[in-house]
Parts: sequence; C-alpha cells; structure tokens
Amino acid sequence: MAIDPIKPDLEDGDELEPVIKESSRGGHEPPPEVNDRPEQNIGYDEAAKGRALTAEERDRAKRESPLSE
Repeated sequence: MAIDPIKPDLEDGDELEPVIKESSRGGHEPPPEVNDRPEQNIGYDEAAKGRALTAEERDRAKRESPLSE
C-alpha cells in the first residue's frame, strides 16, 4: 500500500499566514502596539525584583523600551 504525499497548493509569491492567529489577549492585556510602553516595563521590573527600581535602573528601562521616544 503506497501513500502519496500531499502536495501543497502554493505558488511562488503566495502570502503565507500562520495556522494559529492570535485572537485574544486574555482580556486584560493591552493591544501589542502599546504593550511595551516604558511605564509598563518599569512596573514589571519592579514587580519581578520585589522592590522599587533605582533612578539608574529606571532610566535604563525607559531607554531600552521598544516604544520609548
């Protein structure tokens, strides 16, 4: 019994979309375009470290944020 492999129905230049698309962010998370604001990164760092950031750490977090201006 021979099994024929399935051949994809694609042509060069076709746009490929992922099989799974993100449709929900849990209802509590902001949309991706505003999710990495400097204030959020600072808040996360403080929560992860269990203490307030020093002025130097706070400045670095603002600088390194993808959405910092």
